[in-house]
Amino acid sequence: MAGAVNLTEVDFKQIKDNLVNYLKSTEKFTDYDFEGSNLSVILNLIAYQAQLNSYSTNMVANESFLATASIRNNVTANARQIGYLPTSARAAISLITFEISLGDAADLQDLYPAGLPQYLELRPGPAFTVAAGQGSFTFNIVDTQTAAVDSSGTCTFENVSVYEGFIMENTFTVDETDFYQRFVLSNNNIDTTTLRVEVQEDPNDDSTQTYVQANNLTTIDEDSRVYWVEEVQEAFHELTFGDGLFGKKLSDGAVINVSYVVTDGDAANGITGEANFIFRGNLFDYFGTAIRAFPNVLSVSTSVGGSKPESVSSIKFRAPKSYGAQNRCVTAGDYAVLIREIYPGVEDIYVYGGESLDIPEYGRVYIVIKPSAGEYLSNSTKAYIKNSLEPYRVASIDLVFSDPDILYVEADSIVYYDEKTTKKDSSAIIAEVKQTLTEFATSQIVAKFGGTVKYSRIIGAIDDADQSITRNVTSLRMRKNMIAAENTLASYEICFENALRENFAGSIVTSTGFYFADDDTVYYFENEPQTIGQTVGKIRLIKFDEFNEKVIIDPDFGEIDYELGEIKIGYQTPITIASTVVDGAVVEVRAEPVASGKDIKAQRNVFLSFDVAKSSLAAIVETE
Repeated sequence: MAGAVNLTEVDFKQIKDNLVNYLKSTEKFTDYDFEGSNLSVILNLIAYQAQLNSYSTNMVANESFLATASIRNNVTANARQIGYLPTSARAAISLITFEISLGDAADLQDLYPAGLPQYLELRPGPAFTVAAGQGSFTFNIVDTQTAAVDSSGTCTFENVSVYEGFIMENTFTVDETDFYQRFVLSNNNIDTTTLRVEVQEDPNDDSTQTYVQANNLTTIDEDSRVYWVEEVQEAFHELTFGDGLFGKKLSDGAVINVSYVVTDGDAANGITGEANFIFRGNLFDYFGTAIRAFPNVLSVSTSVGGSKPESVSSIKFRAPKSYGAQNRCVTAGDYAVLIREIYPGVEDIYVYGGESLDIPEYGRVYIVIKPSAGEYLSNSTKAYIKNSLEPYRVASIDLVFSDPDILYVEADSIVYYDEKTTKKDSSAIIAEVKQTLTEFATSQIVAKFGGTVKYSRIIGAIDDADQSITRNVTSLRMRKNMIAAENTLASYEICFENALRENFAGSIVTSTGFYFADDDTVYYFENEPQTIGQTVGKIRLIKFDEFNEKVIIDPDFGEIDYELGEIKIGYQTPITIASTVVDGAVVEVRAEPVASGKDIKAQRNVFLSFDVAKSSLAAIVETE
């Protein structure tokens, strides 16, 4: 009697071997040559089909669960089952203040004989065009803005929010005979926060009603004018409306008018400067007359908040946590999840309670956000996030926003490569290493609060950057950007939050240059070489003479604690820095970490950022 076929194998060769063993166990194929016969081809086909079926079954099973799915449509469908809406693309936003003069006194009398209009109205649509270094962009108004006209004929619009992209419109007509009718917005770069939905409920009545996005099912009844938005196939978004129990049901023939901004995401972040913004908006007066006067832009905030649609890995990571938050802010994790939904342009968030401080502050939650673009959030963005969190707070908790303490890590590396195994020169090898380190820098391992730059992984990443690389000699250094209070008497403290390396022969702390008032000499500071057993030392002020030789100006310029990684300058006698060599009033302070392990860690509100651009990389041909 033939033996049973093993049904647990998924490898091609193992499947074929099982089939051969089965045939050999029968009386008809006892002495058959399965390797050299035509039957081998048939067995190959059967084994291939079995392996294909096994693979397909495994993939179908994987795609049925959020944790194992890899195709975006399946990931979003699984996330939808637990009520999670992936974050759409977000438009970069800028706050603009501008004024418009309707004319001088004589012109006003001719233009408005019956009196000045009460207000001016800026209608939705393109408002400003921007030609910046990143390209050309259009910023739009999504809601009608009004501002009063004063007695001199001047009207000032203050802090108007403008959104980068272009406005698109879709119109749908409800057809109850079409059971499969769907309202899909066929663009995958929609900013869903800019959705505006107007419904002409009666086809015979031109009036429209505004519908808003539903956020809380418990506050919705059969007359609520709400809609839901979901991500569907190809990262498009679909609108659904009420059924008459939860939300108002749309009648047959109702016309749905939808407008929204399609954005370039993070491409328009970082634009600033009043001169870059050119007005092209639709401006009308109180009487409905178009205004042709050209406005004067008074102030523009740097454009921030632009981001791409949420990635698959982010959806898989955040969806379960969003479900756990249940749209309320109780734990630190709840705040982190909801802030990412409100403001997706976040690289990382650190939230902690005031009770965890050395001197406890009960009733306070501290929120530290590192934005994707730039180093710090603007005050207006912090206010927007704080106001947006109000509906989710369940207690009278005071929210305090703090800026991250950014600790930069740089690599100092000499890369050796075998020129016989590659056609690349040293510059091409360095380019490959930079690309690899850039990918490493943006990984989850480094760029976050509480992260660690592991020395061993950097070594491995450099070695794997190109097959011709034989080895590398690499060390890590830390950098803090000390912001100088220019022309102001001040003291400074630089905290690396990591112990510093012992060096009895030279300095392990250096700075970039700066100037004092009425002095064109470039000054620097560094630590005085340690003595054995020394944990606290001195920082000295230096300069370089015409022979490029170091001259010590002040041996007691500051103090350094090697164990704590702290530097204090100007605590005994405050100093006045007039300007700095590095733009932005920045003095870059570099230090070498303790040799033990060579890993660099971030704690609490310290944000660890691997800076590839300012790392020192060199490639040398291997001679041994």
